[in-house]
Amino acid sequence: MSRSEPPADDVEAMLTIPPQKLRRHPRLLYARRASEAAAKALAYSRGGGGGKRTYDDLAYRYLCACPQVPFVGVETLAGRAERDRRRQRAGLPADLARLAGQRDFLVHRRLAFPDGQFRVGIERGLLYAMAEPGGEIVGRIPLAVRHRALDGLTKPQDVRPQPTMSVWPHLTESRWLPLDELIGYARFPRMREAASRLVHGVFPGRHHVFVSHRWLNVEQPDPDGTQARLVAWHLVASMCEAVRVAHRRGLHTPRHVAPAAMHMPVGVAGSDLAECLLVGVLREVLDETSLVPVAQELEQVGVDAVELGASEASEDIGLERLSALLDTLPALRPLLEHIHIWYDYTCVPQAPRTPEEQEIFRKTLESLFLLQFAGRTLVLLDDVADYLGRAWCSLEAATALAATAGGRPDILHTGGPARPSGPATDAESLRSLVNDRQLVIWRGLLDTEVFRLQSRKECVRRLGLSMAEPGDLPYLYDRMLSFAVPNGRMSRQALVTGVVPLPDMGEGKILIPMPDYSGSQPTDGGRPVRVIGTLDGWGGLNLRGYIEERQAAGPPDVTPYWSFPDLDATGTRQTCHVAVVAECEGEAVLISSWVRRHRTELEKQLRLTIVSGSWTAVDPVPVGHLPHGRLRAQPVRADVWVVVGKSGLVMNDVGQALCRVVYEARLPAITVSLDHTKENVKQVVGDVAPGAPHSGLLSGWGDGYEHPSGLLYMHLYCHLLQWGASVR
Repeated sequence: MSRSEPPADDVEAMLTIPPQKLRRHPRLLYARRASEAAAKALAYSRGGGGGKRTYDDLAYRYLCACPQVPFVGVETLAGRAERDRRRQRAGLPADLARLAGQRDFLVHRRLAFPDGQFRVGIERGLLYAMAEPGGEIVGRIPLAVRHRALDGLTKPQDVRPQPTMSVWPHLTESRWLPLDELIGYARFPRMREAASRLVHGVFPGRHHVFVSHRWLNVEQPDPDGTQARLVAWHLVASMCEAVRVAHRRGLHTPRHVAPAAMHMPVGVAGSDLAECLLVGVLREVLDETSLVPVAQELEQVGVDAVELGASEASEDIGLERLSALLDTLPALRPLLEHIHIWYDYTCVPQAPRTPEEQEIFRKTLESLFLLQFAGRTLVLLDDVADYLGRAWCSLEAATALAATAGGRPDILHTGGPARPSGPATDAESLRSLVNDRQLVIWRGLLDTEVFRLQSRKECVRRLGLSMAEPGDLPYLYDRMLSFAVPNGRMSRQALVTGVVPLPDMGEGKILIPMPDYSGSQPTDGGRPVRVIGTLDGWGGLNLRGYIEERQAAGPPDVTPYWSFPDLDATGTRQTCHVAVVAECEGEAVLISSWVRRHRTELEKQLRLTIVSGSWTAVDPVPVGHLPHGRLRAQPVRADVWVVVGKSGLVMNDVGQALCRVVYEARLPAITVSLDHTKENVKQVVGDVAPGAPHSGLLSGWGDGYEHPSGLLYMHLYCHLLQWGASVR
C-alpha cells in the first residue's frame, strides 16, 4: 500500500507531540505495516523447516517476500537461476536480445539532470539518476563519454597493481606458464610435460594471472582445450585494449574516476585487466616512442579482428587463428612474454606424485593465498551455480575479493563469447554475485563459530559446497575462516535490528534523524573528517582470533545495549559511547565482544572512558541466527561517541546517520574502520550528509517503542519512533 508523505508542517508538529500520544496517531497504521513487512519476510524465509534449508535458499525466499525496489542490492544463486529461466521462456533470438540490451544506450540523454532530489545507480556502464520519490529514471549518462554533469567530479587515479614484489621472497619456487608458451601448446599441459618451460618465481614488469576454474573431468580439467583457448584470446585481447587505451589517453596519463559514482572510470578507460596491464607491463617495458609502432600495428589489423576472434575463441581449435593474427603483430608479440599464468593442472604436480613432487604440492597449498595476492585472479565461469557450489572454487573466488587490488577480480564468462560486446558490468561478469556469495558464507561461519549452532560439516552442507575429497574439509574450512569477511553490500531491503542510539539532550529531549532522512555524499566524494590516529582493530573482525580467545567460554553475550559504571572518579577523562554498526547480528556480537574484552586497551588508545555501548545490525541477507531479532531506539548520554564497524557501514547509511546526529548535537564524533590498517581513526569535523534532511529534536521521550521483528532499512527512519509515513 502506498500513501503520500505527510506534509512538512505535519512532521514538524509531530516533533512536539509526546511519544505516548504519538503512538495513537492515525498514521501509525502504516507504521505497524512497516513492522509487519519485516516480520512477514522473515516468517516466509524461515517457515517450514528453515533451519535445514541452505543459506542461499533462505536468502532468496527473504528477498522475494520483501517489498520490491529497483536495483536490488543482493543477488542469490536461486534468484539468478529464476531470472535465467524467465529469459529462456521469453525466447528472444540472440540478435534481438542483444539489440534490446542496447536500448538504454540509444535513448535521449539530458545535457543536465533536472532539479530536485534523486538517487544514483550504476549498471552496464551507465550512470542512472532516479527521482525521489518513486524511483523514476530521469537521466542516463554513459561513463565512457565526457559529460558536463560529471565535470569537476572526477580525479586522476590509476588502477592499483598487485603488490608482487612484497611477496616475491615467499614465491621463489612458484611455477608460472608464460602466455606465449600457452599459445604454443594450445592447451594447458600437465606439469611434468611443461616443467622445462615454466618460469620460477614472480618478477616486476610481469602480469601474473591466477586462473580459478572448474575441473570438467576428474582426470583432465580442460579435456578439449576450451579453457586454454578462451584464456589465451582473453589475455591477448586485453593486452590489445591496454595498448589502444595507452595510445589514446597517453602512456603515463592516469585514468579518471568519479569518487561520488562508486569510483567508476570516466572518459577514455579500459577494463580493470587492461588498465592493470597498462600500468604493470606497458609502462615498464615501453615509452611513448616505442608504443607508437605497437598501436599502429593494431590500427592496421583493426579492432574488429581482435574482438571477433575473442568472441569466437572456443572455436579456434589449436589456436590457429590466434597464431595467424599474432604473426601480423610482431611488435605486440614480445609483450605476451610478460604475462605469466598459474593454472593448477600445469603448475602443481598431479597425483600420483613422487616424494619430491609431494613436497612441492604441500608448499604450494601453503602459498595459495600469496599466489592470488601476487597475481590478479581470473575466474572462469560458465555454470555459475556449479562453480560457486564447489568448495575449492568458492574459496578461490572469496580469496580473490580479498587478495585482488581493489577487490575486483577479473571474470571470464566461458558459457558464451570470451569478451561480450558492450560495456562489461558487475552483473554480466558475475563479479557482484561472487561478492554477494561472501555475505552468505560469512553468515554460516558466524552461526558455526560464534553461536555454535552446527558442526563445520553441517555448515559446509548448508552453504551448498561440495568437494571431491572429504579429507579436504579441515583445510578448506580453515582457509574460509581466514578470508571470509565480506566487503559489504547495502540494500534498502536490509533488516535492521538491535539498538539505534540517539543523543540524549537532557530534559527528556533526544536528537533524531528526520523521518525522510536518506544518506548522501559530498559531490567531490570526500568526507569532512580529520585523521587522528591508527587503531589495530582487525581483531574485531577476526573470527579465528575470536575462536582462540573464547575457546572454553560459553555462549556470547548478545545484548544490544550495555553500560559500565564510570570508574574514572577524578573526571579527568571524557566519557564515551561505542556504537557498533555491523552487517548482521553475528558480526555485531563478534565486534561487540571484542570491544568489551579489550575495553581497557581501547580506553588507553582513545584516551576516553567507555561507559556504554550498543550495536545495530543492518543485514541485507538475514539468513543467519538472530539471537535478538528486535529493534528499538535508546537515548545515550556521553561526552564523545565512537562509531565502530567496517568502513562502508561507518561511512554510509546507519553509520552516516549516527555521525550526522552526533555532530549536530555538538558532540565529538569519532569513527573507527576495523577493515583498514592505517589512519583508521577519524573525527567528524563537518556535515557528513550535506544533501540529507537535517535532524530534529523530539521532546517528551518515554520508554520508546520496540519493533518485535526489526524494520527494513527502507522504513527505518520513518518508523523507528513510530512516525506515520507511507509504506511502499
